[in-house]
Amino acid sequence: MKNHSIIFKTLACAVVLCTFSLHAQDVDNIEEVVVIGSKASLISAVDKQREADNIISVVDSDALGGFADTTAAEAVRRLSGISVENDQGEGRYITIRGLSSDLNSIAVNGASMVAPENGRSVMLDGLPTELLESITVAKSLTPEMDSDSIGGRIDFNTKKPSSIDGKLFKAKIQNNFSQYADENFNPKMSITYGEKLSDTFANILAVTYSSKDIVAYNNETGFGWEDGLMNDDYEMRFYELTRERYGLSYDADLLVSEGRVFLSAFWNQYDDAELRWKDEYGKIKLIDGTETATSMQTERIRHDAETRVRYETRTLSAFTFGFEGMMGDWIIDPKISYSFAEEDDSDNADVTFRNDMKDTVGTIEWSNPQRPTITPSDTSIYSPSELGFKELEITENVSKDSEFAFSVNAERETDLGTLKVGFKSKNREKDVDDYIIVYEADMTMADFDPQTLDWQFAGQTFSQQANPDMIYALRNQLDSLSVDFSNDYARDFVTEEKVNALYIQNTYTWDKGVIVAGVRYEDTSTESQAFDQDGNQVFAGSDHSFFAPSINIKYFLDDRLQLRGSIWKGLSRPGFKKTAPKLDYDNDEGDISGSAGNPDLKPYEAVNYDLSLEFYGDDMTFASVGLFRKNIENAIYPKIYKTATFLGVTFNDDVETWENAQDSTINGLELNLQYGWENGIYFAGNITLTDGESTFEPTDDVSFTTPFRKLADEAFNISLGYDEGPWDVRLAANYRSDYLDWLSDEGDDIDDVSENNSRFVDNYLQVDFTAKYKTSDNLEFKFEAVNLGNREEYYYWGNENQLSQYDVYGRNYSLGMTYNF
Repeated sequence: MKNHSIIFKTLACAVVLCTFSLHAQDVDNIEEVVVIGSKASLISAVDKQREADNIISVVDSDALGGFADTTAAEAVRRLSGISVENDQGEGRYITIRGLSSDLNSIAVNGASMVAPENGRSVMLDGLPTELLESITVAKSLTPEMDSDSIGGRIDFNTKKPSSIDGKLFKAKIQNNFSQYADENFNPKMSITYGEKLSDTFANILAVTYSSKDIVAYNNETGFGWEDGLMNDDYEMRFYELTRERYGLSYDADLLVSEGRVFLSAFWNQYDDAELRWKDEYGKIKLIDGTETATSMQTERIRHDAETRVRYETRTLSAFTFGFEGMMGDWIIDPKISYSFAEEDDSDNADVTFRNDMKDTVGTIEWSNPQRPTITPSDTSIYSPSELGFKELEITENVSKDSEFAFSVNAERETDLGTLKVGFKSKNREKDVDDYIIVYEADMTMADFDPQTLDWQFAGQTFSQQANPDMIYALRNQLDSLSVDFSNDYARDFVTEEKVNALYIQNTYTWDKGVIVAGVRYEDTSTESQAFDQDGNQVFAGSDHSFFAPSINIKYFLDDRLQLRGSIWKGLSRPGFKKTAPKLDYDNDEGDISGSAGNPDLKPYEAVNYDLSLEFYGDDMTFASVGLFRKNIENAIYPKIYKTATFLGVTFNDDVETWENAQDSTINGLELNLQYGWENGIYFAGNITLTDGESTFEPTDDVSFTTPFRKLADEAFNISLGYDEGPWDVRLAANYRSDYLDWLSDEGDDIDDVSENNSRFVDNYLQVDFTAKYKTSDNLEFKFEAVNLGNREEYYYWGNENQLSQYDVYGRNYSLGMTYNF
């Protein structure tokens, strides 16, 4: 694999440390000192929630670094109703009240964030918290907000320059240690500098860099189980990754006679260098009469050993320019924004070696379903000299997503309250260019310096694998190989989406409460183009209009107790890949598998109901109970067919597509409690209980229900801390129950769902520890321990005894310091 950027890391550390020294010498010139602890941050977040006119949850200021959180997604998971999907042990996607990431909208300083992958879900494992001032999750929408989320809206906010007085400086540096990784130099650092240069102009610049080595061990099986038996293939995988994150944000405010002109720029890059070794045993077929509850003998074992080297880059950026000020009796805020995201996965090499000895039998045993064992009768299937070069696969996949938006809002006071009207137009384009070429060669693994791995799971045999440096070097030797297959168009597609919106809302305030009511109208037009299997262009399009009335009520029962209620409508448009008229398929010796888009998908539409009671006590005391319900139409589910035909291609080895359900409902209960004692000890906790299902009616006389996809019935967060004097210590636990990941059907009709072939994600509990110690008002040291219980992630087919995927990442530790003025 490529060498780590040691020079860059060393220079970056030196810059941060030198900055500490230089600013320590200039301490008398720094006018603003920002000191905040965990308790103060929790109090500030609750105050913002209390003042809001809709239902929100907030992660504020120091809390973004107060927990042992690596990514922005992990920082949000501490809030009630929030859970997170992980990748390689790091939080990537945010789920709000059981609704997956593609059903929620995300913005940075008001500019929508677009997605680097081919769908709508924004990957947040590359977004560092050091660039952010606060995160707000809106669980009920008002007419002034985009309607494109049935779960909620997440706003990432950087610090406003106009809020500082004088100068602002903050620097962080820390180092991460991973249980399984060999690299012990994994720096994370950031610098924030802001200055009010005059009475009318101020700006803030923040930069961040981090590098983290990750090692993961994995077991997987292929599609489904049959009659409680492993009937497809079994894989063991080893991952070694280096993830580097670069971030930059710049904000400027210029005060003019009638208001404020502002500029916000946000850029983030995420580099992922990955080695994957895969040891796969396929063509598993039962010898009749040999099966038991936890084992079987197979009449054939096909052994594949695969080495993949990949260097992937993702970028996220958002830019906003606008004005806030008076025009006569109206407050106006015209604004333009541009968002861009890209995923570049075009630097890779993936070689599979195969031993296809058809007379090799063996025994498969899964008394521990997460760690099955396979025992072949002939161990020569492990021999590198018997593993022939099957193929070298090189892909050039570049996905781009961009959105340009213009909006203007105007509000004024009237006898009936504050009237607000607005218009927004946004144009979005998703462009996916996915090219694949496959080469053949007359070689064996023995020609590639076979490597032996120290495999972590006892009782399993992980065979030797090819040297990754020699595999990657094949990219420069392609002339000596023969082309077996290439496809430069079948996976490509372009989708253009235009949304125009109008709204009107009124905010009425009286001594007992606040009412925000109004309606929003959005008109959406979509055009997509892709290719069929013969290379001919295929077009599809749709138009959709949506009215979204809403009302949010906040009623003061007394000075400490308030009641909230809301009714609002929202929609979530289908993912771009899901609706593109395209096919993505592989032909492995006649076994054709892949996925097919469905241009006829309808958007989710939901009517949402919320009711909550909130108590605000002294200091940090806060308690609330909330009920919510969502009535959803057209929920979209991934569906796997064992056999089916789409766009002229007959699949005989699984095809994934997407279908609309008829009606879905979600009911939920949220409880929050936080309390602090005078001795510095405090408690913060929340629990969310949900229940949801979807109904499918494939024909007039057939109907069945399933759990709502990605909806965990239970989730809770508990934090116990001590914040007094120089010490700020916190122990935190985050839990979510199991949930449905996707549906599958054994036949080619959508008339039933096979539980054994539907995938579920097992429950997950993570415990983290953070300790901070202040040596002065300016300098603080910090220790973090993540995943103290070394909790693994587990996915299963139908029930917990049927492995789908099992991942182990280990514990992580970090030690660092923060210096601020």
